[in-house]
Amino acid sequence: MAGPLRISKRMSNPVYDLDRAVASASQSSTLQQNQALHAVGTAFNWWGGPGVIYFAAALWLGGRALKRMRVSLLGLRGAEAIAVVSALGSIVKGFVGRARPFIAPGEPWHWNFLHGWTDARYYSMPSGHTYATIAFAAAISVASARWAPPARAAMIIGAFLTVLLVAFARVYTNQHWFSDVLAGAVLGGATGFLLARWHERHPRTAFDRTLLGATGEQGAA
Repeated sequence: MAGPLRISKRMSNPVYDLDRAVASASQSSTLQQNQALHAVGTAFNWWGGPGVIYFAAALWLGGRALKRMRVSLLGLRGAEAIAVVSALGSIVKGFVGRARPFIAPGEPWHWNFLHGWTDARYYSMPSGHTYATIAFAAAISVASARWAPPARAAMIIGAFLTVLLVAFARVYTNQHWFSDVLAGAVLGGATGFLLARWHERHPRTAFDRTLLGATGEQGAA
């Protein structure tokens, strides 16, 4: 039986050139020796993994417990977006089998199709931390449409700022190429936005009535 298809021939194109340039800059000794950047990388690697999931769950369940349905709705939409994009992204990551930058330093053209399913070192494209955080940010941006403008603006700015910091952390800690985080941003942003918009057009589904409570409405206080 034939093994996974490998593509590892040296190539040059604008995407690979950008990947190499960003990786070279982020892995420079000056940046890598900066303790503040190391702290940022550690914190936002955590946030992009379990952190944003815990936060979405806390908003959803805390909002329900305190009968703050608008808050609960944000958490539910965010958690749903993370779950859906994670399922989609896992399929893509496993199929394309791109080598992480620490496996092939300076060589972003290493692909081993289907190998991502069996080896996490070939699970680089797209960035899961990035698509999870931006799916959450996009979903709550739509779900907060009825919030007062100042509160909504602050929340959206904060959410998307964490996306940028997570993307930085993934490149800085040499877990992803720059194109991995860009692909994750596109996948996550589109998933979170489209999912939340679908719910806006289909209010009070059985899904919402079950998880927000029988009396919960999208516009509830």
